[in-house]
Amino acid sequence: MNGYTVFLAVTDRIGQPAPAFALTAFAVETARLGEAEERAASALTGLAPGAAWLGLAPSVRREVVTRVRTVPHHWVDHTEHDREPARSAAPLADCLRSLATGPFAEVTARPYTVYVAGGYPVGDAASAPFLSGAQAVHPDAEARFPALARLTALLASAAAPSIDAAVPDEEDLYDAFDRYTLGGLA
Repeated sequence: MNGYTVFLAVTDRIGQPAPAFALTAFAVETARLGEAEERAASALTGLAPGAAWLGLAPSVRREVVTRVRTVPHHWVDHTEHDREPARSAAPLADCLRSLATGPFAEVTARPYTVYVAGGYPVGDAASAPFLSGAQAVHPDAEARFPALARLTALLASAAAPSIDAAVPDEEDLYDAFDRYTLGGLA
């Protein structure tokens, strides 16, 4: 039974304007992981490490969208946590629960491995259904799959302008994917 590899980019904005927290997930069929890494590396050629989507010139954004279309993927999801801190003590766990029961439910029905980009510690969220159900959770995505970790981080930076329609369709990085979800927890 073929499983999935999921890359997570966690954006902690607690103490900043809403939303306070976001989670971006990029899933690849594990059998296509090597191909996805190669194609992601090719798609991101010329981009500075840590590049943010709105910091790129429109012509570069259009080119990257075109190149990213070749990266094999199963599903992409971005969830923003816009609940007040008083209503939730664990925004990462809330996002992971949403991920496990939403579009990624079919991913969690098969064997899957999770890689966390940015070295973000999962802490108390380790017991959340999405992480606890994984075969393994690795906090070092950049060390093992640097291009897919960078792509997931770039998707995280592209989410807000995609949700707000602040960029034209041909410059919307999410437009490169067949199956994606952009949403929030209210």
